[in-house]
Amino acid sequence: MKQPQTILLIDDHSLITTAMSQLLQSMFPNVQVYIGSDAKDARELAAKYGDSADLMILDLCLPDAQGTTLLEELLKEYPALKILVLSGIADPESILRTLSAGAAGFVPKSLDANLLKDAVNFVLEGGVYIPSRILSQQQSQGMNPQQPQENPSSAVHLTPRQCQVLKLLSQGDSIKTICRKLDLSEGTVKTHVTAIYRAFDARNRTEALIAARKNGFNVD
Repeated sequence: MKQPQTILLIDDHSLITTAMSQLLQSMFPNVQVYIGSDAKDARELAAKYGDSADLMILDLCLPDAQGTTLLEELLKEYPALKILVLSGIADPESILRTLSAGAAGFVPKSLDANLLKDAVNFVLEGGVYIPSRILSQQQSQGMNPQQPQENPSSAVHLTPRQCQVLKLLSQGDSIKTICRKLDLSEGTVKTHVTAIYRAFDARNRTEALIAARKNGFNVD
């Protein structure tokens, strides 16, 4: 488990920030948690710690922010900053929009503490945390998340090797980890990743995973 040094926590409800801060410090005893309550605080904390912070946990429903505007602004300014979105609004459309904007994950405020810990750890290890409700939405649209990795009826077709790479991407593995697991060179893995992004018309890992699920690929 990665031991973070700095986490930025932005939420306008003091009960949330107090509980979250205590939870994070119980998970990572040496972590420094810096708290903000609005978009102004988020910008100031990002300006001070954005290049060194391990994670930002951000509530999108801040009084001086709207939609994913603040998220997109922060990611544009600090592209290496991992932002885990925390929100009381957790409909599938909002989740997809948030992940497509570049968030490293989406956590409903209703999530219990153990699952929240899993989400934080998964994001810190390089994964993209996608709630199961997205899969539930797919099922309601007739998609089966238990299908084989490549769905023959999908408009997108990947090679067996690309399916393997996609699966490892969904687990949060880095390029170097995938190289080691599949015994491939870094250049070969990057070529496969580029091909996967192109196949799903995706700009990043998050978009590729969302598109893969929509197309019936089992990447869980």
